Amino acid sequence: MRYLQLHVILLIVTMPIMTAAQNSRTDSLIIWVDNHSRVDSEYILNLHRISYRLCETDVIRSYAYAQKVDFYSDSLHFTYGKALAQINLGILYNNSINYYASNVAYFKAIEYATECKSQRLRSVSLNNLAENFKKLQNLTKCRQYAQEAADINILLKAWRGAAVNYEQLHECDFEDKQFKNSLNNLEKGLPFALLANEPYLLAEYYNGFGKLHAINNQPDSAALYFSKATKYAHLSGELRLMFEAKFAEACFTKNLSSKRKRTLLINALQLAQDAGHAENIAMVAKYLYQYYTETGNTDSSQLYYHLYRSSTDLLISDQNRKNFKFKETEWMVQKKILLNQQLKEYSILQKKEIDLKNKLLLTLLFALFLTIGTAFFISRLIDSKKNRIEAQLKQKITETEMAALKAQMNPHFMFNCINSIDAFIQTNDKYNATLYLNKFAKLIRNVLDSSKQNVVLFSKDLETLKLYIELEELRSENKFLVQLKVDEVLLNSDYKVPPLIIQPFVENAIIHGLRNKPGNEGLLRINITKTNSHIVYEVTDNGIGRKEAEKINSGKEKSYGLEMSYDRVALFNKEDTASIAFTNLYQGLQPAGTQVIVHLKIT
Repeated sequence: MRYLQLHVILLIVTMPIMTAAQNSRTDSLIIWVDNHSRVDSEYILNLHRISYRLCETDVIRSYAYAQKVDFYSDSLHFTYGKALAQINLGILYNNSINYYASNVAYFKAIEYATECKSQRLRSVSLNNLAENFKKLQNLTKCRQYAQEAADINILLKAWRGAAVNYEQLHECDFEDKQFKNSLNNLEKGLPFALLANEPYLLAEYYNGFGKLHAINNQPDSAALYFSKATKYAHLSGELRLMFEAKFAEACFTKNLSSKRKRTLLINALQLAQDAGHAENIAMVAKYLYQYYTETGNTDSSQLYYHLYRSSTDLLISDQNRKNFKFKETEWMVQKKILLNQQLKEYSILQKKEIDLKNKLLLTLLFALFLTIGTAFFISRLIDSKKNRIEAQLKQKITETEMAALKAQMNPHFMFNCINSIDAFIQTNDKYNATLYLNKFAKLIRNVLDSSKQNVVLFSKDLETLKLYIELEELRSENKFLVQLKVDEVLLNSDYKVPPLIIQPFVENAIIHGLRNKPGNEGLLRINITKTNSHIVYEVTDNGIGRKEAEKINSGKEKSYGLEMSYDRVALFNKEDTASIAFTNLYQGLQPAGTQVIVHLKIT
């Protein structure tokens, strides 16, 4: 029993690491790029290599390098580099479980590869598309792209690629239970795998032959192929391949003795845990749970069921974290793109001003031959045109800045909500996790509805704020009460405000003020009133106060929600300083909470 418990502990603490040689190679490439002053094709190819090597271990840096490959390739009209950038983006999207975006990137890579006549990059993209469609259970598309890739690889004498493609075709047919076609594809691909002479490929092929012979009730030949698969898996050093050989023999061999089946499954579990592969751990734990249930061993059955559930939860949690981490990276890069667009707008404005001044000078020289009245008229006409263009560009720049801030605000807000859901999952609170998730889904729908708008109706934004507060009440187990008062005139109006404009202040009051307050006597008051020219938000809490909160949060990662809100209010009000006032509340000499008042102009 202690041995089985050790398996569960190993699942939690096992983490995949890169070898020192891989780190050294990546570091040397980064040093080369940093010291190489000339941007040329070799420079771009090394950027691509860094992005590819970081795609599994450092999503943010890998994405940044892929963007550099795309930017410099576009600047130099280096189509081959643009294809590489899209392939790397496809891999990153694949790793974040976003197969749709991954496919879009691979299709773009095929277009660039065709343009620069690179059959090799075309075959790589087709191969990756086939793998994506296999994961999406679209086996027809998988077969189509795998066969196209195989034809190109045979033409290029790229034996490894051809072997991989026929193994993909075999897996599609095996999944469809078309075992004759599956065997045919293995037999077609085996000569290419032998020419490539890579233990990794041979292990895959012999494992495939083993499964087919086991299904056809040929246990002796199946055992021989599984033995070969295990041999080549050991030569490759791939724990996953060793796992597949053991697991396949246990699952597909008919009339296997109970003892042999248990031994194979236990060995497979150990290999999956050594590799830290949650998906494989979940698969074999499920089979062991079923095995011990059938044999009547209740204790072992329950333990492996627990291992199956915990590894499944870990897999889902890991996939969600990778997906949101990549989304956060993507949003941050989009913010930089918007900010760069601002610089371009300023540059255009300056160029237009210079052009207008030059035209004005030429006009004045020409005006020497005309009457004073004509010169004055022309000068006024040009100045008017200049002011109009400048005003339009300044308005566009302001809108761009608002969009940039909103692009950063959305991931910040959603990440805080995701952390709340994750907390319920970790504590196995299924009811509250489901309730929270339903409310969160409605909240996200509201956020998405307004994601392409700089302003939304006041009533719509108020509904989103109420949903957020309900989520925080649920998460805090009703640790605090909420009093919300809103002027009737605002509820029935068509006034518009920036989305989520007051949410960060409410969040700050709950998380830093009320959540740290002892007992369950927290009170959050929100009053929203209308003056002649402003909507006034007043958020008051009776929490621990700002100074105490700063002490508790000292050394923690800085939150950018309030900082972004200052900028958004200032931009919306068209002010240099945001109309926001914080007041520390006291009861005698003791801190008694915080009040923040925000004035938002009515437009």
